[in-house]
Amino acid sequence: MSYYNTTREKGKQLKVNWNKSESQDIKVMEYFNKHKEASPSQVWMSFVKHGGRVPMTSIRRSITNLTQDNYLIKSEKKKQGYYGRPEYIWSLNETNTRPGWEVWIKNQ
Repeated sequence: MSYYNTTREKGKQLKVNWNKSESQDIKVMEYFNKHKEASPSQVWMSFVKHGGRVPMTSIRRSITNLTQDNYLIKSEKKKQGYYGRPEYIWSLNETNTRPGWEVWIKNQ
C-alpha cells in the first residue's frame, strides 16, 4: 500500500494523493538502484538537493512500504541522520524473488 488515507480523502483528491505516493516510491527505488544503500535522511537530502519538495515522513513511508514489499532490506548499520539522531541504513534487495524493480515500475 503506497498511500494511507488517514484524512479520509475521496474522489479526485484521493487519486492525486495516491499517484503522488506511487511516484515517490518509484523515485526512492531509483535512488537505491543507483546508490545501493542509504538512510532515510540521505534519500531525503538528495530529493531536496534536486528541487523536490517532499516531507521526510513521506520518504520514511516509502522506504517502509518498499521494505515490506521485499525491494529493500533494513540493515543493522546506523548513521547519524539529518536531525542528529542515529538512523538505520537500508539497501537494495539484490536477491528479491519478485520481479525486478524495473518490472515493478512498469506495472504501477
